[in-house]
Amino acid sequence: MKNLFLLSLIVLLTLFISPLNAQVQLGLQAGANFADVTKFPAPVIEDLPEIDIDVETSMKTGFVFGGILFYSFSPIVGLQVEPAYVQKGAKVDLSATIEGMSLKMEGTVTADYIDIPVLLKASFGDGPVKPYLLAGASVAFLLGDVELELDKATLNGVDVTSEIPSNERTEKLEANSTDFILNFGGGVLIPLGQVNIFFEGQYNLGLTDVSDDPDDNTEIKTKGIQIKAGVLFPL
Repeated sequence: MKNLFLLSLIVLLTLFISPLNAQVQLGLQAGANFADVTKFPAPVIEDLPEIDIDVETSMKTGFVFGGILFYSFSPIVGLQVEPAYVQKGAKVDLSATIEGMSLKMEGTVTADYIDIPVLLKASFGDGPVKPYLLAGASVAFLLGDVELELDKATLNGVDVTSEIPSNERTEKLEANSTDFILNFGGGVLIPLGQVNIFFEGQYNLGLTDVSDDPDDNTEIKTKGIQIKAGVLFPL
C-alpha cells in the first residue's frame, strides 16, 4: 500500500515536470456518493446464550465536492487529479431472534474523508462533445470519527427506539485513518463558451481493511458509486 501512495506522489510530480505546452484545466465538481461496505461484523451480545445475528448493508447517500486539475498530454490522453471531500459509510440492518423474541435494528455508519484520486483519462470522438473513460487509484484520509448511529429498533414488530437513551444510540467505531482505492468510470465533456462542463460516473473499490478493531477479524472495505457534474476552466 505504501508503494501505491508513492506512485500517486510520483504521478502528481509529473504534472510539474512535463512539457509546458500541454493543456492544463482547473475546475470544480460536486455530486452524490452512494456508499457501502463489503461487509459489517455482527455485534457480540454479552450475558446471553449464543444467538444467530444476521447483518446486511446497503447504500448510504452522501455528498462529494472538490476540485479538479486536468493535464492533457495529447488530444486523447491526459491525467486528472480530483481532490475532494467525500461522505462515505453504509446503512446497516441487523436482525436476530433472542429467547423467542424478534429483534431488528437499523443504523447508519458515517465516515468523512478527503479523497485524492489520480486518474488516467482517455477521450474519444472528433466532435466538440467528447465521451471519456477514467481509471486510476486514490488515497483517502479519514476526517474525525467513524460513527454508527441507531435509526430504529423494533422488538416483536413494536418500535422501541424511544426506550433507548439518546446517548446510547451512537457508537464510535475503531477505524484506520487511511484508505487506498481503485477508481473506474467515465463521462462526457461538453464545451460551453469559454469553459467545459462535464457529467461523470465512477465506481470506487476500497483495497484497505478500514476496521481497526483488535477484537474482530472481519475485513471491512469501502465501495461506492459517484455521480458528479462540474466545470473546467482552460488556463
